Amino acid sequence: MIPAGQVQKLTGLTANQLREWSHRRDLIPPDVEAGGPGRPALYSWQTVLLLRIAVVLRERFRIELQAHKTLLHALRDLFSGVPFPTLRGCVLALRAMEHGEILSEGMIRVGEDDPDTLFLHLDAHLAVLEVEFAPQDQSRQLPLFRAVRIR
Repeated sequence: MIPAGQVQKLTGLTANQLREWSHRRDLIPPDVEAGGPGRPALYSWQTVLLLRIAVVLRERFRIELQAHKTLLHALRDLFSGVPFPTLRGCVLALRAMEHGEILSEGMIRVGEDDPDTLFLHLDAHLAVLEVEFAPQDQSRQLPLFRAVRIR
């Protein structure tokens, strides 16, 4: 989990935009609400990924997010519990802006019966998140138990 200040750097959102999206409009709420002064809201990597996707939808495709609030909440559920490494090489398929699917790039299918679909590649977003959410250097941490030779 990371605080709102780091989320702003990863998403390009201002503090006001993040508050607007997370609290006032309830588009993508934080995983842990702010606990008062000095205790900022906390966000998981899944929530930050969803915020980055929302930024792409709004800025590149000019999609009004408030109209798709239900989709954003469904995408949060879709990403919940999905291990980070399994998303490598995947795309998010937004079917008619009504529901989403996670597909490997080799499984992208477009047929006559499929609804209009917007495909968003996830690798670029994952690369940015990996730097922030990677385990920190723990080389200075002392081992919990001393090493014992087993014969």
